[in-house]
Amino acid sequence: MLFLVGLGLADETDISVKGLHIAKAAHRVYLEAYTSILMVDKDKLETYYGRPIILADRELVESSSDDILANAETENVAFLIVGDPFGATTHTDLVIRARELKIPTQTIHNASIMSAIGATGLQLYNFGQTVSMVFFTETWKPTSFYDRIKENRQIGLHTLILLDIKVKEQSLENLARGRKIFEPPRFMTSSQCAAQMLETEEERKEGVYESDSLAVGIARLGALDQRMAVGTLKQLSDHDLGLPLHSLVLLGSRAHDMEREYIREYAIDEGFRWARNEIRVHVVLQEVDDAAPNNLMSGESEEAMNENFHELYPGPMASLPPLRFIEPLNPNNEKFKYPSEPYVFVADVVVQSEDYIDVTETMNKGIRAAQWDAMADLRDQIAKGEKIGWFVVHNGDRELAQQERRKKQENGLMQVDGGDNDVEVKEAEAIESKYSKELSEQVARLQVQNRANGKTDSKEESQRTDKRTGKFKKLFRGDSR
Repeated sequence: MLFLVGLGLADETDISVKGLHIAKAAHRVYLEAYTSILMVDKDKLETYYGRPIILADRELVESSSDDILANAETENVAFLIVGDPFGATTHTDLVIRARELKIPTQTIHNASIMSAIGATGLQLYNFGQTVSMVFFTETWKPTSFYDRIKENRQIGLHTLILLDIKVKEQSLENLARGRKIFEPPRFMTSSQCAAQMLETEEERKEGVYESDSLAVGIARLGALDQRMAVGTLKQLSDHDLGLPLHSLVLLGSRAHDMEREYIREYAIDEGFRWARNEIRVHVVLQEVDDAAPNNLMSGESEEAMNENFHELYPGPMASLPPLRFIEPLNPNNEKFKYPSEPYVFVADVVVQSEDYIDVTETMNKGIRAAQWDAMADLRDQIAKGEKIGWFVVHNGDRELAQQERRKKQENGLMQVDGGDNDVEVKEAEAIESKYSKELSEQVARLQVQNRANGKTDSKEESQRTDKRTGKFKKLFRGDSR
């Protein structure tokens, strides 16, 4: 008998109990190794299954299937397939050949990308035709997939795109010369897929999916380290999800509210965190006198920081609207230590709500590519390494926060300057020590840079340095100015 055994998506342990029993008992075990891969090698499978495994490449399966079926009338042959035998990649041709030879067959099903894609939170009922995308070359850029995607789009359905895998492939030259020399394996990434989708849209110009259209990138689905990211095609074309295998889902217009809620966790878009200590150092070194580092959200502070950024970073700021600096404030959370939370959120898109907000609707409006690139450039200038994303920030009841601070003042737990910039005493001492040292190091680097540029340490510059240091220390004693 021929057994078609699904292995699931990730590793050797994904095989079903029934499938494992069949693999252990079969006379011969083949592993189909060209339409997909597991995230473990053949040796690990052999150890777990307790059987030697024969790799079945494209040539063996498509041209020498009789070798696989040899003696299957009297012996059990297990043909192992990543995913499900009749999922994304079917093997009906092998079953038909077995029937012609009067060989009985049995299928042991397992998880496939076609079912597991529900892990994105998108409902399987809302998916249309699944399509495949191959690697483009300079001379070959097939776009037949575009028409299927267009049909899905017209009726509001999501599209799952399966990405090209190049395993044991020959170059055109080696193929023409009959040389059994194979190229290194290649696996298309979700970012490459998004880029090729945009390239195809640019060629076809039918407005099916454009740079600001939403999509979901998926990597290593079913594995412990699986990753997903939601963003525009432009964003995902620059977003690295790591090791293979990848897939991409283009979002349709019929997304259910529950789907929108689920994918919010994976959203990437405009806005990033800026560490409070970096803000303090920046304000002092750049002498932004009208900015209060402990409360950048005030109108005067925001205006001063925007002016400063335009002077320092004219390139990215030319493509950005006036930035907002959002302070987290949740007075009901005892762990919050208003006003000096560790981060401020720097944002070019802010939607304020006192009850609820449709995040997906906001995201669907998209961000211009130039604006997204500018935000990423600015992030690299002041907060390199921070994630650009959509953030829901609790910016709560300031009057209640004032009441809580007054209680602390009465108990002698807080040092006060009479404004909104109180700092808890014990924390202030530790912070001052840590970041005064950091300021000194940055000032020293600035002086070295000045000397390298031919500038000397004038008396005026020394006075400015002393002024910066003194001002920096005041920041940790409750004086925001």
